[in-house]
Amino acid sequence: MKNIVWRRYAAAAVLATAGCALQGFAQAQAPASADAAASSTSGNVYLAGGSVRPAGPVEGDFVAFGGRVVADQPVQGDALLAGGSVDVRAPVADNLRAAGGDVAIDNRVGGELLAAGGNVTLTRSAQVGQGAALAGGLVTIDGKIVGRLRAAARRIVINGEVTGDARLIAEQIELGPTARIDGALSHASRELMRADGAYIGGPITRDEGHDRDHGFDRQWQRQWQFSGPWWIGLLVGYLGLLAAAAVLVLLFPKFSADAPQMIRAAPWRALALGLAVLVGVPVLAVLLFITLLGIPLGIAVFALYPLLLLAGYLLGVLFLAQRARAALSGDAAASLRTTLGFAALALLALALIGRLPVVGALVGFITTIAGIGAGVLEWRRRRQLPPRSPG
Repeated sequence: MKNIVWRRYAAAAVLATAGCALQGFAQAQAPASADAAASSTSGNVYLAGGSVRPAGPVEGDFVAFGGRVVADQPVQGDALLAGGSVDVRAPVADNLRAAGGDVAIDNRVGGELLAAGGNVTLTRSAQVGQGAALAGGLVTIDGKIVGRLRAAARRIVINGEVTGDARLIAEQIELGPTARIDGALSHASRELMRADGAYIGGPITRDEGHDRDHGFDRQWQRQWQFSGPWWIGLLVGYLGLLAAAAVLVLLFPKFSADAPQMIRAAPWRALALGLAVLVGVPVLAVLLFITLLGIPLGIAVFALYPLLLLAGYLLGVLFLAQRARAALSGDAAASLRTTLGFAALALLALALIGRLPVVGALVGFITTIAGIGAGVLEWRRRRQLPPRSPG
């Protein structure tokens, strides 16, 4: 049973990742893409865009990704929604999976609810029919959940009703005067605040072991807390990235030299393709999780995703190193020592720029997606090459 619960939390984490990536994608669009709407609502409906909503009642499943997703028409099947903000205003007959910066549920969900985001809110009008698993920075429950509740957040606020057991993991848990939990309450938190009038039908237990495992124990935190100067962490990260770049160049010398050149040859294609891969891989992992049979593959995709981001960033760094070397020496070709030397300079420049608010994050993001796109372009180019003749 624990494996099932934590598998749901893992799926929620993937959904949150997809939502954040899609929010960045929508903001990078031209200022004015018109709202996307379904041309037909018969059967399943699939939408993507800056701002999306169904044109009418959806007879099947509803899948939508965008900067702003509004489900204001009834959905007869399941719903999978991810975006910068997700607003569910109409009933969903079956299961609902939602992720985004802000997720608001304001109507009935007939099946199970799985939601993740910066802020996850179930309003007074919300009612979930078959339990809920929620994850986020702030989780607020003012509606009704029929069945069990599983929630993990920095802060959880409950003023609604849960007809089953509740398992809550948070730094702070608040049970308001109208909160009602008919079953048992199991929690791992630093602080549980229970207002007068809050009702809990079963026993209340606190998971001490989980607190220690997740850093809620203050003494454990003090033992492992590092309080050195900020530049030590920066130096360690810098050396780690430089070592990773050296491994990439040593293991794949030809690829690491050719792929960065794709950024210069087709910069916009590299950026667009890198952004598509950045968004598409988490979405693929989410779909694999939902199919159940694809969960092992989804876990593998999710596990490899950080390596993809690292490889993309390093290819972007190597591109900057190539351009700096060509500008200073006038020669794009170089030895391993020279390549790593200029890569070290590029990494240092990016590390210093990364200390700047907004600009640093933007430069790092562009470097990463350009490198991802360049890697994919080079991989496609190599696949299209004719096979070498024997001898």
